[in-house]
Amino acid sequence: MRNTTFFCLFLLLAGLSPAVFSQASGPVYIIPVEGEIEKGLVWMIRRGIREAEAAEAEAIVLWMNTNGGAGDATEEIMELLVRTEIPTYTFVDVKAFSAGAYIAVATDFIYMAPGSMIGAATPIASSPLGGAAQLDEAHAEKITSAFRAMIAATAEEQGHPVEVVEAMVDRDVEIPDLIEKGKLLTLTNTRAVEAGLSLETVDDLTALFAAAGFPDAPREMIRITPSESLARFITGSMVTVLLLLGGMAGIYFEIRSPGFGLPGILGLSLLAIFFFGHNVAGLAGYEVMVLFAIGLILLLIELFLTPDFGLLGAGGIVCIVLSFILAMGRGPLFDPRTIVHPNYFRAVSLFGVVLAGFVVLIIATYRAVFTRSSPFYGRFVLTAEEKPEQGFESSEAGIGELAGVRGTALTKLRPAGKARLAGRPVDVVSLGEFIDRGEEVKVVAVDGNRVVVRKVV
Repeated sequence: MRNTTFFCLFLLLAGLSPAVFSQASGPVYIIPVEGEIEKGLVWMIRRGIREAEAAEAEAIVLWMNTNGGAGDATEEIMELLVRTEIPTYTFVDVKAFSAGAYIAVATDFIYMAPGSMIGAATPIASSPLGGAAQLDEAHAEKITSAFRAMIAATAEEQGHPVEVVEAMVDRDVEIPDLIEKGKLLTLTNTRAVEAGLSLETVDDLTALFAAAGFPDAPREMIRITPSESLARFITGSMVTVLLLLGGMAGIYFEIRSPGFGLPGILGLSLLAIFFFGHNVAGLAGYEVMVLFAIGLILLLIELFLTPDFGLLGAGGIVCIVLSFILAMGRGPLFDPRTIVHPNYFRAVSLFGVVLAGFVVLIIATYRAVFTRSSPFYGRFVLTAEEKPEQGFESSEAGIGELAGVRGTALTKLRPAGKARLAGRPVDVVSLGEFIDRGEEVKVVAVDGNRVVVRKVV
């Protein structure tokens, strides 16, 4: 009788368990992945995963529609997705090209909407001004090999077909009845299911929730905050180049002009926006801003307080350049295998474009600004003159007539000081001897505005 009772109770619990678990399931967090994949998106996805983990979420769904983006940002996002204990899903709503395909492979499960596509994931060196940059064959092969290994290792860990994702990256991969050698693999939603990459074609997120087994789970959409939206805009390649170029140009023109005015204010403002955006994106810490400030101070000291340009100025320039590059990447700057860590390849490339643009800008504007015929010349170069006919006289006027004149020391000469000569005070220097105040002196030499005296014995 007791065994029968326990058996009935077990059957009752077994029948109720799906409903119980359904009611007790946590929310599903939805993170949109749209537009260019760059550093600002890393911050948003990191925040979304943290919130999901804190809420003990049922799952995380990436709602994807992207043409790709930066490789270093993609790698960081992949690491975040692989490390979380929460099941992760990708819903390819329209397309997941290039970097989008890498991120999708880093999730546990992939679903695709009707008519959507995924693939074309071979790495390219993109120009900060748009388009692809030309690479030599050896360099292109090296980058392709590294990214092929990265996506293959991730696919193996997440349970996706390794050979299929390799064919998206490397043209040398051939899969019978799927892709021939020499072409990159891009899959429609139907072919992705046939290839085993996508689990199912679903119309929308509601259908995905039902197919994944949590139809009634509450949804939490990760909305991009205004600061994150601004950060994503600022950390875009083109905007980053323009901010750095404008900031450097503003500081340069301010140094070349008298006083402190509009160029300096504009330049510092643009650089402040650059650091703000990369700080919100989780890249530029306060130590990077301090490094920039130190570099700027050293450069100003070298330019205005020392007679020649030397160690301080060079150190200031190095600090400023390092602050720009460090603000655009994450982690150690140097790597024994590649000299510069791969996380900073984009940063170095962008700064190279900025530097080239800065040189071109200086050459192009030099004639328009710093030549006497330019209408802007007077705004950047001090042109005021103190002419004798306007009542101005050189401090050397009349000094040449003091040779042989006798006078009285007004101060102690140790050996420099003042003496009254020809009825007026004059800065003088003795021949090395100390002369007390009130003693009689005689001018023995006049060299420019330097008057040399000796004690009259």
